[in-house]
Amino acid sequence: MADIFISYKRENQDAVQRIVQGLRASGLSVWWDQDIAPDDPWEATIERELEKSKVVVVAWSLAAVASENVKAEARRARQQGKLLQLYVEPCEPPLFFGERQGVVLANWNGDVQDNRFQAVVTACKSILVGKKPPEGVGYRPRKRTPWATLTALFLVVSAALGFLSNAGGARDAICSFAATNPTCVRYGLILPATPSAEELRRRLLGTVNGAWGRLDRDCADTVKFRVERDANGVTRIHGTGADGFISTMQVIAVDAMAGTITARATAPNDAGAREIWEYRPAGDVLAMRDQRGTETTLARCAVG
Repeated sequence: MADIFISYKRENQDAVQRIVQGLRASGLSVWWDQDIAPDDPWEATIERELEKSKVVVVAWSLAAVASENVKAEARRARQQGKLLQLYVEPCEPPLFFGERQGVVLANWNGDVQDNRFQAVVTACKSILVGKKPPEGVGYRPRKRTPWATLTALFLVVSAALGFLSNAGGARDAICSFAATNPTCVRYGLILPATPSAEELRRRLLGTVNGAWGRLDRDCADTVKFRVERDANGVTRIHGTGADGFISTMQVIAVDAMAGTITARATAPNDAGAREIWEYRPAGDVLAMRDQRGTETTLARCAVG
């Protein structure tokens, strides 16, 4: 699970992609809906990532303000005290979101040294370590509820009475509740859930989806990759590009720990149709190596 969840409207994908790239370049763990694996349930995946995130960055725009989905994600984040507001174009925030606070990144060109973007990075890092970020970045701390206070008190008292020994499974039982689980993890009483090998495999395959272009051509020519798994469990990577280019690769191995995907070309049916390729996706960069060792590096492109 990523630390930062990005909520936005698809009409602003180009601007938001620059934000995602900038945050990742600043060493932050970021998730947005472009990371959804092809065989993952769309709504359930978004719900899970939203709930597990520690910061929710909402990119407000005219389209986002009118979006019920974006507003719902923003409301959830506000209730949990992890909402950070940005403006990718001039607009007024939705009703009940208070004064117009937030970092304005309209016409931001992707320069990570820009003072406005650095304010976002500083705010995210502050929230992640439990500190209050600078004023004016659109952050709203969570109002401490009696339940939260009682939960913290319960953990302290329970620890003093031997709760840490997990006698009778009491600690695991209490820490299994949604309200207490984050606190238990924070204080080291239980370990955070570890993604399964299959989930890690799906995540890695999902990062291949999207439009990619040569680094030296600034996305002038792109190829779109789409990862699909059929009813027989066979996973394929379909590629389409300019001038009618079409290719299909059958995935034969996925090493999530090494971050590599090995696939065999099955189309087009020519001399190279059986070549073995290795894919190494890393954020917004995709390295591809053929069986002769020739490597091509692509960059993710914001193309429809």
